[in-house]
Amino acid sequence: MTDQITQQQINQTAWAACDTFRGVVDAGQYKDYILVMLFLKYISDLWNDHLVNYRKQYGED
Repeated sequence: MTDQITQQQINQTAWAACDTFRGVVDAGQYKDYILVMLFLKYISDLWNDHLVNYRKQYGED
């Protein structure tokens, strides 16, 4: 499995993502993009956790 991501790493990544949009897209718009990406990452991680638990419980079937 991968190492646990720290809050500091999340903050740095979000800040860097915002930096790519600054000056190109209005702040009111790019925050929507960033929030959507964070939500998709959360859903992806949650799904992966459930998949790992189901495989432990039921095997590879």
